[in-house]
Amino acid sequence: MEKVFDYKKFAILVAKWKKPLALILVGSAVVSAIASSPIFIKPKYKSTVVVYPTNAKSYGTETPIEQMLQMFEANDIRSAIIKRHQLIAHYDIDSTNNPYFMTDVNAQYGENILFTKTKYESVEIEVLDYSPDSALQIAKDLIKLYNLKMNNIQKKSLVEVEQTLNAQLTTKKTEMDQLDSIVKSMRIQYGILDYENQVRYLSRTGKISDDDLVGAMGVNSQSPSLIRNLKEFGGKYIATQNQLDQARGAYNNIKAEHENVLRELRRKLDYTMVVVSPEKADKKSYPIRWLIVLVSVLSSMTLAFVVISLQEQNLSSK
Repeated sequence: MEKVFDYKKFAILVAKWKKPLALILVGSAVVSAIASSPIFIKPKYKSTVVVYPTNAKSYGTETPIEQMLQMFEANDIRSAIIKRHQLIAHYDIDSTNNPYFMTDVNAQYGENILFTKTKYESVEIEVLDYSPDSALQIAKDLIKLYNLKMNNIQKKSLVEVEQTLNAQLTTKKTEMDQLDSIVKSMRIQYGILDYENQVRYLSRTGKISDDDLVGAMGVNSQSPSLIRNLKEFGGKYIATQNQLDQARGAYNNIKAEHENVLRELRRKLDYTMVVVSPEKADKKSYPIRWLIVLVSVLSSMTLAFVVISLQEQNLSSK
């Protein structure tokens, strides 16, 4: 079986080219260490938040987590963070001579602020910034802006419900006033004060004179015959009184629902449950200098071995 890698030849090759290889190793390490220093790459600090969605109503087929991710990535939240923290100047983006400065700031925003769904159905927010204080404050403001946005969305739907209920109250109140006016008019015009009691009184006493009935029920003695009025208008009076009672019941139900909606509008809810609170970083998270140096050295050494191998093949072929 043919050997894939000949360690003996490799050791001979390293021994033969040890000085150039050592220079390449040291040189790449030094150069990458300098290149990754704060002189050339500004260090960034990270603040992390983990939150669960709470109190939010889902829309369509979206899960609460999917809805939360979309809200965090919304244009208005991004614009508010950019404006509040002056990220255009903070990221050293020229807004005067660069017509595409907003594209650049949005790209920087996307690199430095990440929203990720975790395996525990929560959302992790990572904020990288040149200042640990800024990273911490941006993370806090993202939570505040999310809660504000969700409050506005929820209250917008509640405002629409409140307006509908208020219109129903006005309509029902008008209906009640009209029916009450009809009932009062019938009482004055026809002397029908309490139909059931008046009929019960007549049925007990039998045929009775109007003057006696007037005295018993307190009706104006100048009104038309009460017995005739009860016969002719009693049915209408009962139907109208029933309609009035139903309208009052409906009005009270709508009023109770309206008051509940008003209470909800006055409430201030949090739509996030913070599992991991943001903290001020005490050391930088980017760049990872040792990783940059390691990758640079490995890349340089790999390229050096490829070049040396090609050189050796050329020499052996001559």
